[in-house]
Amino acid sequence: MRLRQADPWLITITACLTLLGLLMVFSSSTVMTASSGDFRYDPFFFLKRQGMAAGIGVVALFFVRKLDLTRLRALSSVPFAIATIGLLALVMLIGPEINGARRWIPMGPFQFQVAEMAKLALIFYLADCLDRRREKVAQWWRIIPALGIFGIMLLLVEQEPDLGTALVLAGVFMAMLFVAGAKLEHLGAMAAAGVMAVVTMIIAKPFRMKRLATFVDPMGDVQGAGYQLYNSLLALASGGLVGQGIGNSHQKYNYLPEMHTDFIFAILGEELGFMGTSALCTLYVALLYKGFKVAVQCRRPYLRLLAAGVTFQIALQALMNMAVASGCLPSTGVPLPFISYGGSSILFSLVNVGVLLNVADFNARNVEGEGRPKRRERRTRLGSTLVSSSDERVAPISNGTWEQRAAGQRLRRTEARLPRPVIEPTLSERSFVTARETRRKRNKREKAEAIL
Repeated sequence: MRLRQADPWLITITACLTLLGLLMVFSSSTVMTASSGDFRYDPFFFLKRQGMAAGIGVVALFFVRKLDLTRLRALSSVPFAIATIGLLALVMLIGPEINGARRWIPMGPFQFQVAEMAKLALIFYLADCLDRRREKVAQWWRIIPALGIFGIMLLLVEQEPDLGTALVLAGVFMAMLFVAGAKLEHLGAMAAAGVMAVVTMIIAKPFRMKRLATFVDPMGDVQGAGYQLYNSLLALASGGLVGQGIGNSHQKYNYLPEMHTDFIFAILGEELGFMGTSALCTLYVALLYKGFKVAVQCRRPYLRLLAAGVTFQIALQALMNMAVASGCLPSTGVPLPFISYGGSSILFSLVNVGVLLNVADFNARNVEGEGRPKRRERRTRLGSTLVSSSDERVAPISNGTWEQRAAGQRLRRTEARLPRPVIEPTLSERSFVTARETRRKRNKREKAEAIL
């Protein structure tokens, strides 16, 4: 893949988000890690892990960018979705319980969060399924297989429990249906059913009811259920216009829980202020714009759905995280893409950008092919017919050689020769040479007469 085909803005935006994320992970976690024996008093503990995951993610980005996604379509659709469902079920069996949730599969010193892979698996499956049924998406019963896969993933993720990721999956599902051409009344009916399901999930879990009560009245219990949201709002308010400066946050001194993961946006707002949070939002908006532009320019429906799906997933997840940190949504536990600490999160965020770059390269190759000037008509080989030849000198149509080769073993066994086609006398090479000489002499004579 040639470098000039890459979208430089997508690469620049991704690099800025990744570097800013590494900086904020280090700044938000250094006090906690340097003062705790659980992290060997190493202030760079989370930075080194996040940097390693980001390096693997960059390699994965360029690897995915070079793949032929259309050739791998069969493997990245149903098999990828089924493998992800199997891993989600495995999490419920062997996953360690952390803060009351089972979301990770232990892999030595690291842990793999399968829910992050489920987002990408759902996008690949929906892109393939909706493309094959793009003329029938308006009929809701035609997408029952997609509803089945989506429903199984949603149920398994919610049982971890991880309602935030489940909401992201639901948002991506609805967005891709809209892009594929589903009817608005069908989308509205599914949205209504989804709202009822979310309400049921919230009522079924007491801790979710507490989060909802905290969202409605964040100052009602600042020392209890509202403690985290209260300190998050305090961090954002303390940032002011330009912030306290990198490393000068006060809330990271064990006041704000999950300061390097779910609530890292609050630390960023405290240290960089309104200007820093505005710059971060601008980067996400620019990524959203470039991603949808790539999707709109793509002429292949499958790749267009992929680009739209990964772009919307990143934008929706970023919006949900920032809304939670600023008190606009109840706490969901969704990480901030590229910024929050988490190896699985940064890895699949970079893979999503790799998919976008892959589609952008596909668009660039098509535009380059269309913009190339038409080549001059080539002169055909000697022996062509007059209809297809642009050569002035036409040799005999055939001398029997190619017929002998085409006849193969049968012709060599019988030692027969195919009859030579009858050729008009005027088509001989000598006749054309004579005609050309005659024209040249006539042109010379006419020029001489014009001079006189």
